[in-house]
Amino acid sequence: MKFTNRQFGEVEYDEKHVIEFQEGIIGFEELKRYLIVNDEESEPFRWLVSLEDEDLSFAMIDPALIVSTYQSSLFKDLDVTVFLMVALKDPLEASTTNLRSPVVVENTSRQGRQLILDDESLSARHPLFSHQSVLVEG
Repeated sequence: MKFTNRQFGEVEYDEKHVIEFQEGIIGFEELKRYLIVNDEESEPFRWLVSLEDEDLSFAMIDPALIVSTYQSSLFKDLDVTVFLMVALKDPLEASTTNLRSPVVVENTSRQGRQLILDDESLSARHPLFSHQSVLVEG
């Protein structure tokens, strides 16, 4: 199958890769069908791309790149893939990620959900490069 996205142009996909968000994404509850697009030029980011709105793509990142214990402590023993939404800003160093509202995809059923975690210690605007800058400079 094919669809067109403003950011990526024409994209081919297999129906088995579609992720269904029964509740949608926060702020976009009416849109239910998405793909995760890996774009080598934007690594380490991945993109959650709507199949229902050609203008809608969300930057995401593996939480382990931001907080090493994030995924293991919250989703232990579950067959899921977890991503954090990223707010890309100019300059890029000002970008943030939302630790309180991860996107969780159940690997077998391909059902997705954006959770809202009730943990005051998790920031909704965690600096994206605070941890990585130590790795680059150190």
